[in-house]
Amino acid sequence: MDATTKGEGDYVIEDFLVKIFDTQAPASTRVSCRWRKSKSPADEETSQYFSSLDLLLRLLPLSTHRDDTAKYPYIPDASGTALETLVRRLWTLNQSLANGTEVVIKVILAPHSGFVCRSDILDLRMRHSEYIDAIISFSTWDTYLLSLPVQDKDNLLPLLLSSPGALCVKPSRSSSDDALRLLQKDLQVRLSFNWILPIKPTASRVAVVGGRPMPDPKSGMYGSRGFFEAAQALGISLIVFDEPGHWLESEKYAHLREDFIPMDMSDLKELPQKLADATRETRLHIDGIVTFMDEYVVTTSQAAELLGLPTEPARKMLQAHYKHEMRNVVHEVNIQAVTLDNVEQLDDPSLIETLGALRYPLVVKPCRGMTSKGIKKVLDEASMRQAVRMLEEDEDVSAEYGILLETYVDGPEFDANFVLWEGQILFLEVTDNFPCRADASGSTLADNFAETVQISNTRLPADEVDIIRSSLLRSLVKLGFSSGVFHCEGRMMNSSMRYADVGGNGILDLVANDSRTADQQPAVFLIEVNVRPPGTGGTWATLLTYGVDLGALQFLRALNDRCRFEALSSPYSYPSSSSSPGDGGGAQWWLSHCMVPIHRDKIRVPENFFEKLYAILPEIMPHVARAEMYASPGTVVSPVAGIGWIAYLLLFSRTSRAHALGMYHRVSETAKKVLDTSNYDSGYES
Repeated sequence: MDATTKGEGDYVIEDFLVKIFDTQAPASTRVSCRWRKSKSPADEETSQYFSSLDLLLRLLPLSTHRDDTAKYPYIPDASGTALETLVRRLWTLNQSLANGTEVVIKVILAPHSGFVCRSDILDLRMRHSEYIDAIISFSTWDTYLLSLPVQDKDNLLPLLLSSPGALCVKPSRSSSDDALRLLQKDLQVRLSFNWILPIKPTASRVAVVGGRPMPDPKSGMYGSRGFFEAAQALGISLIVFDEPGHWLESEKYAHLREDFIPMDMSDLKELPQKLADATRETRLHIDGIVTFMDEYVVTTSQAAELLGLPTEPARKMLQAHYKHEMRNVVHEVNIQAVTLDNVEQLDDPSLIETLGALRYPLVVKPCRGMTSKGIKKVLDEASMRQAVRMLEEDEDVSAEYGILLETYVDGPEFDANFVLWEGQILFLEVTDNFPCRADASGSTLADNFAETVQISNTRLPADEVDIIRSSLLRSLVKLGFSSGVFHCEGRMMNSSMRYADVGGNGILDLVANDSRTADQQPAVFLIEVNVRPPGTGGTWATLLTYGVDLGALQFLRALNDRCRFEALSSPYSYPSSSSSPGDGGGAQWWLSHCMVPIHRDKIRVPENFFEKLYAILPEIMPHVARAEMYASPGTVVSPVAGIGWIAYLLLFSRTSRAHALGMYHRVSETAKKVLDTSNYDSGYES
């Protein structure tokens, strides 16, 4: 009996023997494979970036008795191959395989010999495809994948030596051929970049400054989980520096790091030298040093310079970190900026003329601050003086580095995530950052600049995005930066767009700005530059929307790994069209990054907050790409310096931007009710 035959529809038919369980007799399960080389949507035979096979699997009955097994002497034994790995995983994931149903698979093939840029690259790029049920990986970051064999083109097992993994196609009402064609088209926009490297990546060791909070999936808190997953996928082992007693010091979590070095982290001036000394004292060779915590960005760079490790210049990072120094380097037209050392300078005779010439409204903020704490919009001199006094007296805000008074710019706010290598833009994401309470025309000192919702991708027109691209690149270069991930915040002055509640339902969005005159040209006002990825929610938003993991790029920059840095900076290639998800720009959908604020003092964080939210809004559940708690259930929280969040949700829509915003609006209103009701029901009220 020949195990290989030609079937209908240009499929090759092969039977193999595999072991589903280790306890089975050798090769005791028979699997029937119908497979063919996939066709691209344009019916091209090859692809520059990948090839694939259409594979239909079915388990066939085969007794484990030797007498019966002997009847099949010509069926190849696939034990220890990728096919056996595939069948075993499918057995646990897909009940239809166990029932004898034919399962539809798309097997990915490397376009040439080499190594994957990270071991979970298929999961990273394909996890939210509409057409797949499961992703099954065959390779790791150091597995060498062979080029497609010239011989044995009609034999499946040699072809699998070129495969990093396979995709289990989601069952649908359409035929298997139609489902495979749709998935092939989806692969074209998700995997069309140089993800196979010709040279094996080097195993590396990176020191991480600040271990971040402990992941706790049960309570919806994930903390540093994404960064650890990225390191493992890149073949990077971690040495973590943090305070004694940090959760990563426990042997229970030793699998996440190679070593933990306890250290007093409180004195930021001494910390760089302490980090350098501790690194030299360890017997382990360190290839890079990195942080994902804002307070350690500058000190980590200083330590890198002491150790001779890759980094952007520490002096330049310090300059960007302090807003008044950044403002001295990056000058915007018609922007006033005055720095005060203390509140007494408001009455300094040498500043009377300068302060008297200020135009209102102004923004009062600490020269070095985080998460918009302590920032106030002021409308006149009296409120400006009051805001300065409040800032200096607030124990939750540090004014020791000075207080900045600068012109308030009224225009659409945006976030811009730049990925640069030697001054060249490899990736740029522009996200609309919606108005906050302090942006309102009638705002008071009680209103803050806390973020509410961000939408990817931006609705600003292409010419204004080009202005953001060119203007902020000039600013980054002027500030002395060349390579890495940069999270910038800014406003578009004289924009052709403005925020308005067009539908009268309380939902704001950008619409045409009819009040702009012809002589008002759009220009960028740079609010701040962060030499790091955005926060956890923002990093996940970029990854899930564009397929670009900014946290992984932060590791690779610390290693000066240009090859993988460039490869993993490639976004999806969804086209730019008003009818395509996310309006193009590479975005696979419209995504709203929804913040759940601490809206009043003394809120006890309820157990199962998300479950309670979904019970009221079940329609949003299919659209939740990620949801994470910032505050631990059971704790009592209040705003800090007027700022604070309970949680965030990433809600996606393949339908429209309006759909994504509508879901945010419902979540915003319902979250407050859930928090207040839970506090009332538990007998805890502010």
